[in-house]
Amino acid sequence: MSTDKISRRKFLYTGAAASAGVALAACQPQTVIVEKTVKETVEVEKEVTTVVEKEVTKVVEKEVTKVVEVEKLITPTALPSAFGESPVTAQMVIDGKIPPVDERLPTEPLVIYPYDEIGQYGGQIRVGALSTSLIGGDGDLVNPTQQMLRLTPNLREQVPNVLKDWSLSPDFQTITCFMRKGLKWSDGEPVTADDVLFVQEDIILNTDLTPGIPEHLRPGGKPMVMEKLDDYSYKITFFAPVPYWPQLMMAHKYDYWDQWINPKHYMEQFHIKYNPKANDLAVEAKRDFWYQNFGDKRSFGLNMDIPHLRALVAAEDSPERALWTRNPYFWITDSEGNQLPYIDEESFSRDADLSLHNAKIVGGSYDFVGFDTSIQNYKTYADAADQGGYHVILWRSGKGSDVVYNVNCNYGWVGMQEPQQPEDPTRKMMREVFTDDRFRQALSVAINRDEVNDILYFGNGVARQMTVIPESRHFKEEYATAWAQYDPDLANQVLDELGLNWDADKTHRLWPDGTPMIIAWDLYESETPKGPTTELIKEYWMNVGIEIQYKSITRTLITQKIEANEEPMSLWHGDETTDVLGLLRPKFFVPIGNYSDESCWGVLWGQWWRSLHEQGVEPPQVIKNLYDWTDEYLNTLSLEPAANILASQAEHIWTIGVVGNAPQPLIVNNALGNTTEDGFWVWDSLWTWPIYPEQWYFKQ
Repeated sequence: MSTDKISRRKFLYTGAAASAGVALAACQPQTVIVEKTVKETVEVEKEVTTVVEKEVTKVVEKEVTKVVEVEKLITPTALPSAFGESPVTAQMVIDGKIPPVDERLPTEPLVIYPYDEIGQYGGQIRVGALSTSLIGGDGDLVNPTQQMLRLTPNLREQVPNVLKDWSLSPDFQTITCFMRKGLKWSDGEPVTADDVLFVQEDIILNTDLTPGIPEHLRPGGKPMVMEKLDDYSYKITFFAPVPYWPQLMMAHKYDYWDQWINPKHYMEQFHIKYNPKANDLAVEAKRDFWYQNFGDKRSFGLNMDIPHLRALVAAEDSPERALWTRNPYFWITDSEGNQLPYIDEESFSRDADLSLHNAKIVGGSYDFVGFDTSIQNYKTYADAADQGGYHVILWRSGKGSDVVYNVNCNYGWVGMQEPQQPEDPTRKMMREVFTDDRFRQALSVAINRDEVNDILYFGNGVARQMTVIPESRHFKEEYATAWAQYDPDLANQVLDELGLNWDADKTHRLWPDGTPMIIAWDLYESETPKGPTTELIKEYWMNVGIEIQYKSITRTLITQKIEANEEPMSLWHGDETTDVLGLLRPKFFVPIGNYSDESCWGVLWGQWWRSLHEQGVEPPQVIKNLYDWTDEYLNTLSLEPAANILASQAEHIWTIGVVGNAPQPLIVNNALGNTTEDGFWVWDSLWTWPIYPEQWYFKQ
């Protein structure tokens, strides 16, 4: 396998620029998000009557990397005096199809500074994915869903987005939200607080549509209460403190996804409460019940007709591709008043398999690719870049470890609500080994992380234990180095102490019942090099006498098996280690349950916690401590409980990490402007969400 390295200078520059972050500022009620990057060794300063200044250390790449002077960032005190628009919508106005642009925009649009410069209108951005839906993968990332708030590029703050403002009460139990007056759905109908309350009252609280209300929509064990204050403001009241809610549920899309607001005027025709013939519509759509049809119609991936708030709207759909065209009512402008997006169309191709997708990537068929690229293909991408008309940029993966491993500390148990049967002695024996800290610690030090880094990441990742990323306010170096050294002698010593003896030929260690130590399990491969990493892990663990046998299966099947407690091991990518999600959903550090295919290490303990002790299996005190600290952190966001959770992971190694902070290659058309070479490519950041792909444009 090739060990060619990405330019160390380029990679170090990428990391250094990343640590500086991109600064954002906002003022109300005229919300303006400022995001600028210095590309020359100069001081940048813009002057207006009133300025807001923020000092940011910037990194510049020339022949050497060095720090430039302070950049001054400004926030205008007024909206643009006039608005511009695409020639496409301008012609639609002339043809009488839509109102003038100033009537289509809200009275207080979101105004952003483009990343580099004011863009040019026009062009079609080409993306593709291994998807059968109307949009997905990179298609979603160039035309993102719209949340109430927006994450900043450093992943530490939230700024206005669809909402122009919000306030959280001192006791963290009430959030008041203020919408943009004059905001319109993509069909031109007004967006009001009724569209938000529709989701709460007619979807979340409807047991046909929501049989089980997600945990974060019922803090304190009761569903949140939503109250309309006027047409453009509403209040949410909770039964427990929710200091995390603006970040987790308003700027991210954790339990709310992009459906915190729905077009009531459109969706009520499919709801039995508003249309007694909703079941008849379901039958016409070949569904048995109204709520099945309602779910289909509510899905942006299935229904072209549903009005929404994205920059582009679905216009055509065929087996090979979907075409999205500009939303005339999109509510964001640039700093000169030009309605975004700059790009007129998105062509979303559906590729049958990864080999075809990769061939189209290197052939230059796509203008932006990120979801299905791999660092292992970096040299291939780079070699074809000139001919393909693109360049390769590297974002940080934003993952504590690109691949993580768990052993099932609940293996063989059944929950208290299930029929009790005689326990399988083999699974009981395996569980007793898995729950001994020393076994997991031995597995960890048996891994040659530096070799994995060199072979799979060309030396550009970081050999480390699974923990939060260095940019987190909770990070400590000792968390990343805990039991992360390569020491097979120590691994063998610990396994000997456990009484896991070698067989006569010294090929396998033996389970306590005298059978060879073989662990057979399943995995689902996606996003990170899970298969190649596991091939190396298999070799390292075999060297200390433990054989793993794995097969790749579908995500649906592995979810079913983990939820049924049928998997002795699992793997996933170590996301949710930034301050956006991190300890708000500490699935790799605390067995919180409800993570399906992502971790098997304490499914029944998680059920016990989430069901308020009515289901699952009661855990030992060491696990109960984790739950207490999790509850405390959710109520306070304080440092102490977070430190306790991460220290516990470092001590017990609940989850085994390998290589983190790895680079993620992105393919970008050379003509695509206002892109950035710095970002976090991870679920926590929603990938492109913080850097406003709505302001990308094609240089003409």
